[in-house]
This record gives sequence, structure tokens and C-alpha cells, in this order.
Amino acid sequence: MVYIPKYDTIVFLQQSYIRKELKIMKKMRSKITLTFILAVCLLAGCGKADTVHQNGENKDTAASALTTVSVTSESALITATTSADKTEAIQLTQTETTLPEKTEAPQPDKTEVTSAEQSGSRSDALTEEQAVEAIKNYCFTKNPDLKNIVDSGEYIVYWNAAVNDANEIVVLYRSYTAAQIRYYIDPDSGETYVTELVPGIIDEEQRTEESFNVRDYLA
Repeated sequence: MVYIPKYDTIVFLQQSYIRKELKIMKKMRSKITLTFILAVCLLAGCGKADTVHQNGENKDTAASALTTVSVTSESALITATTSADKTEAIQLTQTETTLPEKTEAPQPDKTEVTSAEQSGSRSDALTEEQAVEAIKNYCFTKNPDLKNIVDSGEYIVYWNAAVNDANEIVVLYRSYTAAQIRYYIDPDSGETYVTELVPGIIDEEQRTEESFNVRDYLA
């Protein structure tokens, strides 16, 4: 005879098998999960270590670069300062060597200079007598016949001198033609200009184009 288990027994066996399989699967799942977590932790730890290592290297590199730049800047500053000091010292030495000591020349007193000039010009100034003699010589030079006219005594001819308000010597020459010619003379330089007045013809004194230096006619 063939033994046929009961339905309840079969169901019970199936459930027992299923429970065992589920336990096995749970254990395997736990192991797989744990393994996965460990793998993730290991990877994360390695990544952090690499990052920390790289950051440390970067920090060390930056610090080294900063130190190099600082040392270079300080060296350049010291070199520039030393060069500037040397240049300034050389310039000061050259200035002291090339520039002589300035000594002010004694200046004459302006009052003394003015007084000396005035004294010199005054001592050489023309007198009224000199001015008259010079004008006579000038007139005789211009008109050679004038001397004979004067010596004949037939005509009124004379010369006289006076000083005007402008400190000029004015020599009046009364010609045999009745014309009155005045010579205005600078007593210091001798420069002379001329005016003319003819009664009944030129009733007002008028300046002519004639001018000369009376010193050229001094005896």
C-alpha cells in the first residue's frame, strides 16, 4: 500500500520549509547589507583620507609659496633700500664735491653809487658860458659869413643864456635877420634841439628838425 500523507501534514511541512528558507534569506540579506555598509564606510574613509592628505599638501604648498614670496619681497625691499641709500649717499658726495661754497660779493651802497654818479655827471656838466661859446662856434660853422657880419657892427646880433625850469640851458641867438633861435641844451649829455621865432612871420616859437650835440663844438 502507498502511504499518502494528510493535507494538514503537507501544509505544515511546506510552512516549515518556507520558514527555514526565509531565515536563511534573512541571514544572507543581513550579511550582504553589513558587507555593503562596510564597503561604503571603507570607501568614504579612503576618500576623506585622500582629501585630508591633498588639503594638507595644498596647505603646505601655499604656506611654502607665501614664505617664498615674503622672503623674496623682504630681500627686494632690503636691496632697493640699500640701493637708494647708496645712490643718495653718492649724490650727496658729488654735490658736496662739485658745489663750491657760495660767497656773496660785497655790494656797494646804492646811495654811494648814486651820489658818485651824480657827482661825476655834475662835475662834467656844461656851464652857461661853455654853452654860449659852443653855440657861437656852431653858428659860425653853419654860416662862415656870420663872423664878418658880427664884426661889422651894422646888425644887431647877440647870444645869451639862461636855465629853464627843466634844468636845460637855453641859448638865445638873435640873428641879423631879427629871427630868434633858441637852443635847448642838456648840460650833462650836450644833446641839443632848436626852436625858431620870427616876429611878424612866426609869432609863436616852433621846434625845427635841427638837433645836434653841442659838445662837438666846444673849443
